[in-house]
Amino acid sequence: MSILLNSNITTKLSPKVKEAIEPFFGEAIDLYSLTKENQKALKAYKEAMDKIYVSIKADDEDDIILTSSVSEATSQVFLTMYLQYILTGRKNSIIISQRAPIEELKLARFLESQGCRVYRIPPTPDGTVDVDMLKDYLNNKTALVSIPLVDDESGVIQPLEEISVACNLHGVPLYSNALNAIGRIPVDVQRVPVSYLSFGGSTIHGPKDIAALYIKKDAPKLLPLVYGLDSNQGGLREDIKEVSSVIGFGKALEEAIDALDFDVEDVRDLRDELEQELLQMDGSYSLAPWALRVPNIAIFAFEGVHASMLLSELAKEDIVAYSYAKFSSRNFERVSLVDIANLDSSLRHTVVGFSLNIYNTKEEIEKTIQVVKEAVAKIRKEYSPTICKESKWAN
Repeated sequence: MSILLNSNITTKLSPKVKEAIEPFFGEAIDLYSLTKENQKALKAYKEAMDKIYVSIKADDEDDIILTSSVSEATSQVFLTMYLQYILTGRKNSIIISQRAPIEELKLARFLESQGCRVYRIPPTPDGTVDVDMLKDYLNNKTALVSIPLVDDESGVIQPLEEISVACNLHGVPLYSNALNAIGRIPVDVQRVPVSYLSFGGSTIHGPKDIAALYIKKDAPKLLPLVYGLDSNQGGLREDIKEVSSVIGFGKALEEAIDALDFDVEDVRDLRDELEQELLQMDGSYSLAPWALRVPNIAIFAFEGVHASMLLSELAKEDIVAYSYAKFSSRNFERVSLVDIANLDSSLRHTVVGFSLNIYNTKEEIEKTIQVVKEAVAKIRKEYSPTICKESKWAN
């Protein structure tokens, strides 16, 4: 079986999620029907929705709508702000991070083509967004501030509480993508009051086709991307047809929140073992401060080692890691972690990350350490002279 170390992108279904989904998967469920089978599904659906609310400590008066993905939720928030506030001239700008997820950067580029100002706030040397600069751009003409709770590549936790205070002072709604925060750190919309927050099942051993968009009760009203009946999610989206996905999502969130007490600390210990061992290699660098990261991510640059080659070598041993170095800066528009860490620009194409999950074992991490060390040595010996001429291994 593969060693999966890319949980910031996808995870396998947990056994308990599979068990929760199985009775309802593929069935013709009508939640408005009074048959015994449909009423059984309705009960499971309501219990799942309760778990979704509890997972982020949402108030009963707040709204949570279900979407196909976090990308869909992001699009709904951004396009609403554009159509209702920017296109009408009431507001003129949106603020995002230079380290925003790729779908958000693409969306921002589109809105700019439609006349919207987009301010991209750079990160500080520790990888967190520059809050002082964000405050400089924030004013009563700002339609939206969007900052992900956790950087999807580095795992650095962003100072959302401070940003929330600044947004509230100006009456500006704050949106946060929490896909890589949920199940890694506590997510509490009472403690950090955001207007909108999205999270999904793909990174917490849940279904891949479902996500949630939290809408604070006093947040600006959203427009639907996909129209539904008023009785279905307040008309903000068409109803979810595969009820089993909702039930599985609720179960996955329940397990993820329970794991915060014990399992996540075990993940941290394994992550630290991996990081400490790999940093002993000559020419290896950690690209994010330990204290600011979620407990499951380690991110490296390996001098003289192209990321795609390392991933290929790992795949030969059935180890799955991740890298965003394959995206060109022209298309990706995101400042590199290498630049943030003030390292040589030749390292930009060498960045590889490992995102652990609660099912990883000590044996898997020990094997990964061995394979990475052997692969790095092999690539440096055989390929560095042609792919990285400025590297000392090219001599």
